[in-house]
Amino acid sequence: MTIMKSNVSGLLAGVSLSMVAAVQGVQAQETDSDTASPARSGEIIVYAQKKAESVQDVPVSVTAVSAETIANSFSTDLTDIGFIAPNVQLQGVSTFPGFANFSIRGLGNSTSIRTLDPSVNVVQDGMVLATQIGAVLDLFDVEAVEVLRGPQGVFQGRNTTGGAVLLRTGKPSNVFGGSFRAGYGSYDTYRIEGIVEGPLSNQLSAKLAVQYKHSDGAFKDKNGGFFAVAPQNPSGTQPDNPMVDQPGQDSIFIKPTVTFDSGAGFDFTVYGQYYKDNGGGTASRMFLGDGAPGTTVAQFGYTPPEDPYEINHDLIGDSRTESWHVIGEGNIDVGPGVLTSITAFRDLSFDSSLDVDGTPFLLIHFPDNEEGADQFTQELRYAADISDSLDFLVGFFYMKSEMNVIERREFSGLTARRAHTDFNYIQSDWTQEQESVAGFANFNFKPTPEITLSAGARYSWEKKELDISPLAGCAGPGFTNCSTTRLFLEDSWTNWSPRAGIEYEPNPNLLTYFTWTRGYRSGNFNARASSLETIAAADPEQADQFELGLKSDLANGAVRLNLAAFWTEYDEIQRVTNEASSTGQPVQRLRNAASATIKGLEAEFTIQPSDNFWIDGSLAWIDPEFNTFTGLDLDGDGVVSPADEAAAAELDFDRVPSYTAYIAANFQFGVGGLPGEFTFRPSLSYRSGFPTDVNNSPIFFQEAYELVDVSLRYETGQYRLAAFARNVFDKHYADILSPAFNAQAFGGAPVSWGIEFGYDF
Repeated sequence: MTIMKSNVSGLLAGVSLSMVAAVQGVQAQETDSDTASPARSGEIIVYAQKKAESVQDVPVSVTAVSAETIANSFSTDLTDIGFIAPNVQLQGVSTFPGFANFSIRGLGNSTSIRTLDPSVNVVQDGMVLATQIGAVLDLFDVEAVEVLRGPQGVFQGRNTTGGAVLLRTGKPSNVFGGSFRAGYGSYDTYRIEGIVEGPLSNQLSAKLAVQYKHSDGAFKDKNGGFFAVAPQNPSGTQPDNPMVDQPGQDSIFIKPTVTFDSGAGFDFTVYGQYYKDNGGGTASRMFLGDGAPGTTVAQFGYTPPEDPYEINHDLIGDSRTESWHVIGEGNIDVGPGVLTSITAFRDLSFDSSLDVDGTPFLLIHFPDNEEGADQFTQELRYAADISDSLDFLVGFFYMKSEMNVIERREFSGLTARRAHTDFNYIQSDWTQEQESVAGFANFNFKPTPEITLSAGARYSWEKKELDISPLAGCAGPGFTNCSTTRLFLEDSWTNWSPRAGIEYEPNPNLLTYFTWTRGYRSGNFNARASSLETIAAADPEQADQFELGLKSDLANGAVRLNLAAFWTEYDEIQRVTNEASSTGQPVQRLRNAASATIKGLEAEFTIQPSDNFWIDGSLAWIDPEFNTFTGLDLDGDGVVSPADEAAAAELDFDRVPSYTAYIAANFQFGVGGLPGEFTFRPSLSYRSGFPTDVNNSPIFFQEAYELVDVSLRYETGQYRLAAFARNVFDKHYADILSPAFNAQAFGGAPVSWGIEFGYDF
């Protein structure tokens, strides 16, 4: 391993010198390049290091998406941002609406087990979200989104191995104004939103943002498919089922924001948010293919519709989400620096009923699941510039959270070799409390004006307590007379996560850096297990990442090019595996199953050859390789053998495409004597093929796909009119493909269109 790391370090050093030489060669041909700045990229401000900085001055791989880009790309939630950033997947788990399964640079979760901490933090206005439930956040009234790629060992709340997604709400203006937007589109989707802001006094400003959104759902239930006489369906006909499209939405957003600014070194902002959505369930759909389980065809005589966006469910799935939060951020000048306090409360409830099998028969349903979560976080930090050559950040972080969950499963009796209608009812009921405390610090020292040396660390202590009645069968009828056996588990962990780096900035338009960052993800219990042995916590996982990066503005500001190469050593990887038990039946276990090495390259660019034409884009390559992988019974013989472990080490990471790309062009033009201007914007997102399950089953492999969107907008004065189409070539894709009596697909979106009217005042 030492030789390998040495070779990689040499390669990265060579790449760095080549990049610097190439960029400096271009700059040597420029005039006044030191003062140039890209016209379209501009000075995008980010808070990746807990202070306002230009994205080009931060030695961190960060994709900054502005409110303008969000509006012009017609992005609606964080899943859309995942198609813009390189080596980033911001999909949900798909079985449960709004449940985040985010992955960055190959590090992420691929399960909906509630007790698992995320590998990618979601941070809203300084508040880190404690749970992945309800974490696929809407982008309404968002000033900017920052996607930080790689371990966040020091700066971003709880440590994470994959990265962080930061959402920032704009503070209210001290000038009265606002906006109104209304839109309508396919699947009877309509949206109405308004924002009003302005001063309440010389020192007090306020903003109120309200949105209502409705959609019938893009997956149509027509009770379709082909039916034949079969043992469990002797009539060979469609059951008398409802026809309800999925996954619909009926939501309201209310976001008040109030800012007090003394004008004398003190300001305080309160961010409030209330969100309620009575939405649909999962858009699960059965599909056929070589190697797909054939239970539904053989036992029920059912063949699904050929249209990949047509479903046939017997359960009217639904999800009901309600959440609110209050965040208070205060800043006060103290000596040479600023003392910042961020205090936050969040409360969330999520209830759902889901048709998981995606057929017109009851094979696997998740009915009447009930969940609640609340959290309190406090961050206190002090940042100061001691001199032109020394600055530092020190801080303290505290989080306390609680989750209460009832998970219910209803299975066909065929799972126990009984009659289909002799259903199995299984339930778990648990509460988990979590407490996290951390101290962090980072120092930057400039021995010369061009060179910056940095070092930092975070020390964390975490404790979790799980009070659980494990998954067990109910005596019935239905979900009654369920198990009352309760187990109490408790564990705690500590961690040191350091970072170090060096930056070289020969001129204001060129920055190169090399960093080493460690991140960790806390130990986790498996609340979806059925015994004390399998519920027990897995130890924390750890990622050490070495990154070489370059940020540059070229050609007198017409080109912005940012490059990064990274190498990650990923150890004690937590994975859910099936293992043999004394009963002869497989059991699900969360364990430290693997170690891996991940390497990759990323590029982000903006090119503007003229004032009326510019291109934004990104390219990425990643190569994750397991070094070891234990616990997988790949040959299905009930025993995990050395051959199984050797084969497992050759598996690809699930849900991680080797190549991702994004490009968007913007053409501005006038028409005749019309005031204002038109902008035509086509974009393309590409992902190479990837397995969607841990075992890399061929039937559950998602082929490569590209999504093309187009829009045309007209803006004049205070008015905006726009029309757009998404996935215009109707590419079929899924986030997850999985088995359950047959093969199911989850996620994806068909072609859609919309129109929008906007007015600013």
